[in-house]
Amino acid sequence: MEKAIEFLLNRFPALRNRLDEHMLEVINGAAVALVLKVLGAGLTFLFNLVLARALGAEGAGLYFLALTVTTIATVFGRMGLDNTLLRFTAASASVNDWSAVKSVYMKGMKLALIASFLSAVMVFVFAPVLTDKVFQKPELIVPMRWMSLAVVPMTFVILHAQVLKGLKRIRDSFIVFGVGVPAISLTALLLLGGRYGVKGAVWAYASGAIIAGLSGVILWYVATPQLRKVSTSLRTNDLLKSSMPLFWVASLNTMINWMATFALGVWGTKEEVGLFSMASRTAMLTSLILTSVNSISAPKFAELYKKKDMTALGATARNTAKLMTLISSPLLFLFLIAPQWVMGLFGGEFRKGGILLSILAIGQFVNVATGSVGNLLMMSGNEKLMRNNVALVAVMSILLSVVLVPIYGSLGAVIATAVCLSLQNLIAAYMVKSSLGINTLSWR
Repeated sequence: MEKAIEFLLNRFPALRNRLDEHMLEVINGAAVALVLKVLGAGLTFLFNLVLARALGAEGAGLYFLALTVTTIATVFGRMGLDNTLLRFTAASASVNDWSAVKSVYMKGMKLALIASFLSAVMVFVFAPVLTDKVFQKPELIVPMRWMSLAVVPMTFVILHAQVLKGLKRIRDSFIVFGVGVPAISLTALLLLGGRYGVKGAVWAYASGAIIAGLSGVILWYVATPQLRKVSTSLRTNDLLKSSMPLFWVASLNTMINWMATFALGVWGTKEEVGLFSMASRTAMLTSLILTSVNSISAPKFAELYKKKDMTALGATARNTAKLMTLISSPLLFLFLIAPQWVMGLFGGEFRKGGILLSILAIGQFVNVATGSVGNLLMMSGNEKLMRNNVALVAVMSILLSVVLVPIYGSLGAVIATAVCLSLQNLIAAYMVKSSLGINTLSWR
């Protein structure tokens, strides 16, 4: 991939002259990430396709409700440590402070193990209350309890993906999270899904999480042989001081992303949950380039901010926003002109979700066009600004979901989701401009 990019830059020297060393590093890393991300997205899409065709809209709805609860539990298990570990690892590794890297890793993983185990126990114990009293779907209790087994391994999958990013091991990071989980889950689903229904789909996901989590631990130790000879130095309080604001950011972000699904579980039907969930995951393909660029831009932002090179930081942020917008445009166009055809790939009963896909895709496009503004805030020590932004949008998400979902069902859910996603990133872009003096929306 690097050779291909080098070939293009040699063919177009004017383009090379417009890119500094930091942007070239972002492009090289993002290209690798994009290839793996596309592979992972394709596997995830196939997983959802097999899931939808095997279980139908109602069965998929039950699966995604169980996944929603597990995802929320995983957020509590991470304690906001994912972005903290990324930030500290990237900043410390850039100056070869391996003692700090080891301290962050060891203390972060110990805290996450305790918190994620407690979260998994809570899901298992309170599953009857959630399924009977909240969702009023008693048939959900068995899938939810099996899904609780994925809380601890998924916590470790996400955290190891982040620390590997901090070392700029982009390939390893995406193998663990972007490719490993969907690849293993898809294989297991093909073997179990049709025979065991929703329970089989849950087993497939849990299997992917467990195997990918173990892979993440192995890849970390392979990547860091130098850590065996250094001692730890970072205090736990220093780690928690950064992670607590980010914990609230992650928690509130999860509320924003999953509030509509949760509301549909309470006021909607299993079919509406299935339609909305499939449309939401398909629309997220629009932001595929965003997650690919973020994988390398986040540690680069942390590095440049630590070095106080604000000129390079601003240029890198603006150029990545341009790059992401241009690449995402064709997919958005497809979701706007042929949404029924795209949703019909999951089965005839999903075609009615075409309008849901179009609305969600617009929200995702705004997310891409504003650039990596969330990462800019978090990697520059402005965790509290990001927390305040997300808190405001989370309140709006609750209000919109409570008002719109009971009346309009899945259509109300997508409107609430798209509005909140767009607003969150526009506010973050304003915060980046006011606090760092960087305008990611400027194409000049």
